[in-house]
Amino acid sequence: MDDFLEQVARRRHQGVFTLMYVLMWVVIVISGFSALMYLMNIMGVDAEGNFQFNFIALIFAVVFGGIAFLLWRRADYCKMEYDYSFTNGTLDVSRVLNNKRRRYLTALDMKDVVRCGPAKGPAFVKTLNEPNIKKHNWFLNRDAKLYYFYFIKKNVKHMAVLELSDEMVEMIRSKSYLQRGVWADEDGKSSYGVS
Repeated sequence: MDDFLEQVARRRHQGVFTLMYVLMWVVIVISGFSALMYLMNIMGVDAEGNFQFNFIALIFAVVFGGIAFLLWRRADYCKMEYDYSFTNGTLDVSRVLNNKRRRYLTALDMKDVVRCGPAKGPAFVKTLNEPNIKKHNWFLNRDAKLYYFYFIKKNVKHMAVLELSDEMVEMIRSKSYLQRGVWADEDGKSSYGVS
């Protein structure tokens, strides 16, 4: 039988982000409407019937259009969550924006993990200070139970910090998915993957 577990990490206090989302959409609508109005005023005819190009209207149309576009691209980040799924020793991580856009982040085979454990203590600090390491904060709640995974992929050192449930950690540490000595507890002691 396959070992499979799926977990979704959501913000606990979403109220501020929901308000930001609504305010962003208000600004998007106003900016988009303003850009459209300025766009209609770029070319025209003056009182004498001569063709006229309004460079200032073009600048304002581009500015308001740019604001509307950038906010439209960023608004979904106010409603973000992370999906973690563990299947037979492989942890898949994805970011989901507003339940519409899913971005696959990584598939981490537990055999490739060099060091992992709770995101506190001497082993975590040692990993943080590792030279030339790419850090990935794939979590939403800083006060949650956070765990780090230090791994090397395509000759690049990575450290991912994830917001995992106790059930997910227990499954990752079960059997022999992790190699001997990879898991480091908060006190810095290494242990075998099995709890």
